[in-house]
Amino acid sequence: MALEFRAGGRRVNQKQLFDGIKKKAVDMALAAMEEKYHGVAASIIDPATGKHADVFVRRTNHNNIAISTSGSPAYARELERRLGLREGEVKAQSDQEMGVTPRVYLAHASEDHETLARPLAERLLGKGVDVWLDDWEIGSGDSLRQKMESGLNDCTHFVVLLTPESIRKAWVNREIDVGFLRLVKGQSRFLGLRVGVEVSDLSAFLQTVRCPAVRLDDDSEIESLVADIHGATKKPPLGDKPHYVRSKPAGLPGWSSSAAIVAEYLVRHSEHGRRFDPEVSPAKVAEAAGLPLKEVELGVLDLVDAGLIELTDIIGSDDFWPKEALFVEFDRHFMGFDNRDDAVAVANRLISEELEGIAVSELAKRFPDWPPRRLNSALSYLEGMKAITTHSYLDNGPWTVSELDVTARTLRFVRDHG
Repeated sequence: MALEFRAGGRRVNQKQLFDGIKKKAVDMALAAMEEKYHGVAASIIDPATGKHADVFVRRTNHNNIAISTSGSPAYARELERRLGLREGEVKAQSDQEMGVTPRVYLAHASEDHETLARPLAERLLGKGVDVWLDDWEIGSGDSLRQKMESGLNDCTHFVVLLTPESIRKAWVNREIDVGFLRLVKGQSRFLGLRVGVEVSDLSAFLQTVRCPAVRLDDDSEIESLVADIHGATKKPPLGDKPHYVRSKPAGLPGWSSSAAIVAEYLVRHSEHGRRFDPEVSPAKVAEAAGLPLKEVELGVLDLVDAGLIELTDIIGSDDFWPKEALFVEFDRHFMGFDNRDDAVAVANRLISEELEGIAVSELAKRFPDWPPRRLNSALSYLEGMKAITTHSYLDNGPWTVSELDVTARTLRFVRDHG
């Protein structure tokens, strides 16, 4: 007797049946993870603002979850802790913006404080470099350990004065251990400044990192140190950039230039800001942007891994298209509106009218000056935040969804953004 397998009313073979079961199980598991992550995120108050932060949980094409937040790095770290994730798995929009003003933790021996450390710190402060110096930061009654931990946690550069006195100090070596750990984690740079000691005098570890000899009474060497801390370069001036290289908007520090250009193309060429709108090939984007094809492919890869675009599974085609999450992420950078502010405006209207639910076609009448492209972006922001519950039917018209429900999360969103 032959067995016949059916799925969704269609006849399928055994492999298709089990592949479908596997896909559904994975979808259910990912949906459960998304719900859990949003629930945990909603219970955390951002220590930097005292409010709930916006959190987006997105699926990537590799059946993984990508999490990003508009909250502070401290909020991202706390969310990671509660979810049991590794540090850095939750991307905070301000993660890459920290360190615009370099902050140096200056480790040194007490014997070198007045002759070397304080004069150097004062020179750096005068050149736009913030400096943590124990004499300035630790007051009467303060906890020495807590103050030092705070300085170390906030620094972008760990600088240690390596002198005949300091290299023998156990306390300085403990500070060096912490500075090295931050270097390994990518949290700050490590710079040892040798004054009166040779490389051979240093520990085996310090001999493996950059520890230049400096004369702190030499203005040119201080200028070189300041330039290094500020990220300046000694290279000769660059020639003109290729025409396809552009500067990213200031609010996109965490994205490669290639990803930003691909995202800009999709954002500007989308009619309604919906999934599949538009569907393009890397070659088409490369031609329009004047970008080498390989660079476009790398930009696409960045956006795929972030869960913002999808690739076709048609053999022989390399087309891709945006998810709604891409517009949530990039619209405010490339369009003439801010979808975050628009989302707040929509949520405020829903709450102020005490609505329980509304058809999007009716909601659009409340914002007559907004085309569907703009309203869709605001709705996608709210949906990505789980601030509304949405419903879609066979034909949504120009909208991303057909109807939405107002929930307690809508009210919380309004209060957090009031």
